[in-house]
Amino acid sequence: MKEDEKKPLLQTEDSKDNDESRTISSFDFTLSKRWISGIPYEVAFWRSYYRNRSSRETLMSWSQYGKECELDHFDVASFIESQEMENPVIVDVGCALSYMFSNRIGGKERSVIYLDPLAPYYNKILDDYSLSYPRIKFGLGETLSIHFKKNSLSLIHVRNALDHSVCPMMVIWQALICLRPGGVLYLNHKPNEAEHEAYIGFHQYNIDCQNGRFVIWNRQERIDVGHELAGYADVKGSVTDSGRIVAVITKTSNIPDDHKAVTENGVYASGMLETLITYFHSAPNVIGYQARRGAFSLGHRMMRLLPGGLIKKIKSIISGKKATM
Repeated sequence: MKEDEKKPLLQTEDSKDNDESRTISSFDFTLSKRWISGIPYEVAFWRSYYRNRSSRETLMSWSQYGKECELDHFDVASFIESQEMENPVIVDVGCALSYMFSNRIGGKERSVIYLDPLAPYYNKILDDYSLSYPRIKFGLGETLSIHFKKNSLSLIHVRNALDHSVCPMMVIWQALICLRPGGVLYLNHKPNEAEHEAYIGFHQYNIDCQNGRFVIWNRQERIDVGHELAGYADVKGSVTDSGRIVAVITKTSNIPDDHKAVTENGVYASGMLETLITYFHSAPNVIGYQARRGAFSLGHRMMRLLPGGLIKKIKSIISGKKATM
C-alpha cells in the first residue's frame, strides 16, 4: 500500500481544523449500505448454528457463558476486583450469539450487558428454539455514548466484532467516552479476517498487530490505533500463541466534550437511519436483500455439512488467494 493511501479511518481534530464541512464528513454512506447488505449473511450464519442441535451443542462447548472468565493477555479477575465499586458495569459489544464473554469473574457471578445491532434477529433465534440464554440489547458500537453515560463503564469487551463495524475507530472512541478513567476496552480478534473472508458481508476491515503496534486496515486505508489515541489511552497490542490479535486499551484521560468522537455520535445514528430509509425504499435493494437472505440461509446450512479444510479452500478461491489445505 502506498504511503498516500494510508488514510485514517476517522480523522483527528488537527487534520480537520481547516475543514468547514466536517459535520458529516466522517460518515461513510457507502460502507453503511454495504454493512446493511451484509445482515443476511450474518443472521444466516448464526441461525445455521442454532437450528441444528449438534452444531449448537458444539458452539456452546466453546462458549464461556457460566464458566470462569478468562481473557488472553489480561487478568480480568484482578482488574474487576480492583474496581472500587460493588457492581462494575461490564458490556460485551457486538456479542452476536457466541457468548464468548463469561458472566462469572473471580468466582462471582457478574451482571454483563450483551449488546449488538442485530439484537432483534438474534433474540428471535433464541425464542424460536426456546433457549434460556441472556437476551441481547440493541446498540451500535459507533453510538455507545447514546446508550451509556459518559465515564460509567468499567470494562468493554469486543471479540470478533470490531472489524465488522461501519467505522472501527469510532467504536473505539465511543468506548473511551463511556469508560471510567482507568477503565479498559479489551479487544480479541482473528487476524486479517476481511482478507480471509474475501470482504463478504460484514467483513470489511482487518485487525492486526504489526511490529508490536495494533493496527486496523483494509484495501483503502490503515491506522495505527495507539498513535491515534495518544493522550487519551494506553494501547497494548499482542498476538496469542494461537495467532489471535489482542489489544488492551486503558483509558488515561477523559475525552473533551468538543472532541469529534463526542460531537458526531448523533451523526452516526442519523446516518445509519438515513441509510436504512433510502436503502429499503429501493426495489432492487429489497429484492437483492431477500435473495441474499435465501441464498445465504441455504449456503450456510450446506457449509455445516462440509469438512473445515474444504470450507477454507472455498473461501481462499473466492478471495483470489492460493488455497492451502
